[in-house]
Parts: sequence; structure tokens; C-alpha cells
Amino acid sequence: MTKSNICIRGWGAVTTLGWSAEVSAKNLIAGLASPAACGRSSHLISHNYKAFEVPHEGNAMDKSWAMLDCVLTEAFSRAGLTSAEIAESCLLVGTTGGLFIRNEYEFTEAVRNNPDKESPSIACRNRGPGEVSEWISQKYGIRGMAMTFSMACVSSSHALVVAAQLLEQKKIRRAIVVGYEPLLNLTLHGFASLLLYDDDKCRPFCNKRSGMQIGEGAAAVILEQNETSSASKAKYMFAGGYLFNDTNSLTSAGVDGELVKDVILHTLDKAEISADDIVAIKAHGTGTRDNDLSEGRGLLKLFGAKLPPVVSLKGAMGHTLGAAGAVETAVWLSCCEEGIIPRSFGFEEVDPEIGFPPAQVNTPADDGAYLFTYFGFGGTCTSYLVIKE
Repeated sequence: MTKSNICIRGWGAVTTLGWSAEVSAKNLIAGLASPAACGRSSHLISHNYKAFEVPHEGNAMDKSWAMLDCVLTEAFSRAGLTSAEIAESCLLVGTTGGLFIRNEYEFTEAVRNNPDKESPSIACRNRGPGEVSEWISQKYGIRGMAMTFSMACVSSSHALVVAAQLLEQKKIRRAIVVGYEPLLNLTLHGFASLLLYDDDKCRPFCNKRSGMQIGEGAAAVILEQNETSSASKAKYMFAGGYLFNDTNSLTSAGVDGELVKDVILHTLDKAEISADDIVAIKAHGTGTRDNDLSEGRGLLKLFGAKLPPVVSLKGAMGHTLGAAGAVETAVWLSCCEEGIIPRSFGFEEVDPEIGFPPAQVNTPADDGAYLFTYFGFGGTCTSYLVIKE
């Protein structure tokens, strides 16, 4: 179906649904997706905001390291990578929060342990998203180039497409793409201040939607040139990635849907795949009014009456922001391994301005092309295809 020679060799994920991509997928398929709840982590200043939190008994920093270690261990194991193969790989990390979690954790601990003292300043110098890639490289002995993408919602989806491009150009031998997003006061309070937070539930493409709910998560996806892979014939290929920046707006992809349609068309053209070949669409589907409207209209303009099942995972896992590309891809792949594409969660009523409901039943994960879309702040757009063979 595709001329792409980029295979997906392994993946792993930690989500609110479970501490592996496989467990997350099985719970998603079974409908065992609990609604967002008030955050419990001790570093959160307010426990009133609902979010999809990863369960963990330790403190926020211990959980951060554990999440990263878990997803990489799962991905390396699934891929069957040797220590030599890991060492020669390139690392691309996509995150918005990065280990700013350490700044928030240390600040709240200092205030809590010193109630009679003036609150310290939050020091961000020499910290941030790059700390994640440095920690991973050192822990696993990765000697290839390490890059960090911090581009709001498309951070790790952009990283996946860039990794595939580097592989196509034979500039790297293997790419380990990591998406990571902890719960932060910054993002919880920030989206609430922008009136983009739904304090009830996340309702992608629903007429009752009023905003997103943040999700915590991490994932790793390993890409490799298929002809040089030491693994057996690839079951999943990565194809047709396209990146675009819309300079007309920093917050919306244009509610007429034209930009969304054009970005997807470029993706299909690059992969030499027809819209009729798409089995299902893993939509961005944030639950915000404008984002869902622009994406929904764009999909309908392109596919029309032949629109395949449209699924947003955010009603079950929340919006994992910079980690969304890697997290949703890893969980989707594990759903494919189970033979099922999950339904969307949180939907109640068709928005007449969109004109269709997201998938409300699980469907078979047939062989063919699956479309992934991401549209974020800063006018950033990502679209790519995963081919199941």
C-alpha cells in the first residue's frame, strides 16, 4: 500500500488507563475509562481541577522518573533492541512541561516544609524540557544526537515526523521518540485562565463541549528503516508525515476547515494514498469549541459521505499536550494488536455545525492506513499515517 520504508519497531506507554501500552489499550477497548478526577499529587497548588492523572504512590518526581523508565523499558523490550542498538540510536523528545515538574515540586515542598518563611522564587535556569532528553541519554547510554521539541500540543507528533524524515534521508539509523507530560500547575491553571478547560468532562466533537481536560502520560515509539532492521518483517509502517505552521492565527486552525483539509491532503499525497484507503482517523479532538469545529469541518470537506470512523482518545485519557502524539500512537498500536479500534468517550450530542458523531462503538482494526491528526497552539499542525500490513 505504501512505499514508505520506515517501520515502527517498538512502543510503550503509561497513561491514566495503565502502566503499559498493552494494559491501556485493553482497558480502553473494554470501556474501563474512568472520568477525570481532582488531582491528588502533593505538588498541585489547587486540587479542584479535574484531570486524568497517572496513579502512583510516590511523589511527583519519583513518578516522573518511573513513567519514563517504564515506557522505554516496554518499547525496548517489544523492539528487542540490544544495548548496542540503543546506543547508536537518535533520541527525539516531545514535551511541553518537561521536567518543569521538578521546579514545581521543589517549590511546593519548600513552602510546605518552611511555613514560617517567605516563599522562594521558582528557579528555572538550566532546567526544562531538555533535562528529559539528557536524563534518558545518560541512563540508557544513547550516544546519537538528542533533540527536544517543545511546541505545545504537537511536540511529540512533530518529533515523530522529523524522525521519519531523518530516517528517509539516511541521516540516522534508528529513532527513539519519547513523549512526556506531567500534570503541572502551569498547564492546569493556564488552560483554565484561557477558558479552555471543561470542569465537567471532556466531550470531543460533542455539541455540549466547552473545553479540554489535561491528561498525564508518557510514551516511546521506535522508528527504523525497514530494510536495515534486525527485526522480522514490520507489521506497522510510518508514512506520509506532514508539518505545517499556520501564521494566520496562534490559537485556531481556522473554523472553516480548509487548513485541516489541506494538511491532510498533503499527508495523503506524500504517501501516495487515497482518502478511500483510510480505515479510521485518530483525530486530535480536544473538546474545545473552535478546535473541534475546524477539525470536524475539515474532515467532512475531505471525506464527505465516505468519512471513516473518527476517534478521539482524549475523552478517556485527557489531552496529554506535548506527549499526545507519542502516547496516542503507542496506545493505538496496542489496540491494533488486540484487533480493535476503540470508540470515542464523552460524546452525547451531534454538533450541527460539525455534522457527524465520532465513533460510538468499537470497530475491527483492519489492515490499511490509519490517519493521525494534531492541531495545536502557535498554529502548529501535524498529520501522519500508520499503515497496518
